[in-house]
Amino acid sequence: LEARDRGLVRFLGVTGHGTRVAHMHRRSLEHFPFDSVLLPYNYTMMGLPDYLRDFEALLALCRERGVAIQTIKSVARRRWQGESAQRFSWYEPLRDDEAIRRAVHYVLSRPGVFLNTSSDATTLESILRAAAQPPEPPSAPELDADVAHYEMEPLFQPGHDAI
Repeated sequence: LEARDRGLVRFLGVTGHGTRVAHMHRRSLEHFPFDSVLLPYNYTMMGLPDYLRDFEALLALCRERGVAIQTIKSVARRRWQGESAQRFSWYEPLRDDEAIRRAVHYVLSRPGVFLNTSSDATTLESILRAAAQPPEPPSAPELDADVAHYEMEPLFQPGHDAI
């Protein structure tokens, strides 16, 4: 607040991870008028019924209050499994350009949400290329096929949210 009052920052946001983050962001907004929230949003996370419900409630509240919704983990495949030679992020991202395009377009085709890129900079070019195209919402069968083919999993599970 002091930095905003001194003109050092213009906007204040809150971020979080896990399956309860959307619920917690709603609680945060009850106590402070944040300008933005940031949380995971991808097809596998939205397949968790409680997360979906809480996300939709948060989205409605943010729209009502003019709060920006920033999303992360759009191209998350799953948590790392086994040994890997190089890891550029705490989770394994998708690598296939078409799967990345579908994941990016899944986010960008949702009105009112913003896409943040992956923490794995090796995916940046593919994400930016996908984001530069007009978003074509992928179908559920296409996304389900990606989940099966790439063995995708939600990064967070109820009761096991720790990174």
